Amino acid sequence: MKQKYFASISAALLLLTTLTACDLPQGASSGTTQGSSSSLSQKKQYAATNLTAEITPADAPETEPDDVFVKAQTAFALNLMQKNLEQNSGSNVLLSPFSVMQALAMTANGAAGDTRTEMENTLGGIPMEQLNPYLCWQRKHLPENENEKLKTANSVWFRDDAERMTVEQDFLNKTANVFGAEAYKAPFDGSTVDEINDWCSGHTDGMIPELLDVIPPDAVMYLINAVCFEAKWAQIYEDAPMDHPFTLSDGSSQTVKMMYSDESAYLEDAHATGFLKYYQGGDYAFAALLPEEGMTPEAYLAQLDADALHTMLTSPENTAVSAGLPKFSFDYDTELAGNLIEMGMPRACSMGADFSGITKNDAIWISRVLHKTHIDVDTEGTKAAAVTAVEMADEAVAEMPEDPKTVILDRPFVFMIVDTENGLPVFSGVLNSVS
Repeated sequence: MKQKYFASISAALLLLTTLTACDLPQGASSGTTQGSSSSLSQKKQYAATNLTAEITPADAPETEPDDVFVKAQTAFALNLMQKNLEQNSGSNVLLSPFSVMQALAMTANGAAGDTRTEMENTLGGIPMEQLNPYLCWQRKHLPENENEKLKTANSVWFRDDAERMTVEQDFLNKTANVFGAEAYKAPFDGSTVDEINDWCSGHTDGMIPELLDVIPPDAVMYLINAVCFEAKWAQIYEDAPMDHPFTLSDGSSQTVKMMYSDESAYLEDAHATGFLKYYQGGDYAFAALLPEEGMTPEAYLAQLDADALHTMLTSPENTAVSAGLPKFSFDYDTELAGNLIEMGMPRACSMGADFSGITKNDAIWISRVLHKTHIDVDTEGTKAAAVTAVEMADEAVAEMPEDPKTVILDRPFVFMIVDTENGLPVFSGVLNSVS
């Protein structure tokens, strides 16, 4: 795939679901990315019952990413960002489409009828029978080396109450074999809150220490994804960051610590200029897009389409770029169910949902899609983290080299973290202010 997306650069880019610093010993290998290799169940005694040993292991089909998959994922990532920004204009935003895709795809495997069709269309238009092998390959072949690491883990937690929730064994088998998900039967009390938070913290190196503060009485299941990322710049910033004014959207300004560098991958379209800054190993890159004067990042992304984004990110111009990137760090959390309804899956988020592939008990539906992220960008590299949890509810108690180009990111801009191996989104965000 690299040759397909790279010309004069050693690895190519594509942009933008949960990542964090992977705290691995220097030079050590993290093994596969199936999640169970670093399972907290091996380290903690949970009140929850780990049913993973009861799951029938099987080799799931795998399909290497192609243009159909990549473009579908890019469209999903952009659409999700656009919908979320409609509600969060002017704020710093960070989403992990990769993480959201994993959590929702697990859930969609238990949907049927029109509920399943709507979810498939929202997730890019690929039927689950074809999407599962893509996602399985992607999960098992995440690029990794000593200086850049991306890992992912999945889990399924359901209420230990047979009258309300008896999970179909076929569903647990599929989530385990396709997504590497562990399965936990839990009392859904305070101990389960602590254990889910421990699981999220452990798989994000403590960067997402808490997902839940309480489990609503109508919640019967959580399908959770976490992704872990840490990478050092291919060319680190040797000079100390310098004070530089950063102009906010309202015209006011703040002083930020700006990091300056010379890059060679230039991005441009009719309304933005930017650059790629690669991490060591070339499997990942940081992409920055600065909208033209007078245009906010929200307005820029609103007019952007997936094909144009894909073309720009996979075809950077090989030319000198004098770049400035502010040092920044922030946390973000959001609830995505409303965005997903607008994107085309209202049935899944309503009492009329058909998730008979998950349980034959009373009807369940998606009540919330919780998403939390964190990012640190400094002179050495990038650490980021995110967790996505699909909360399922029932009816029990429910409610609903020439003259260099210059790109100094000194006003609100769009940024992305890109998996260049497969040209697939990992993270996307907007920086409107620097904390």
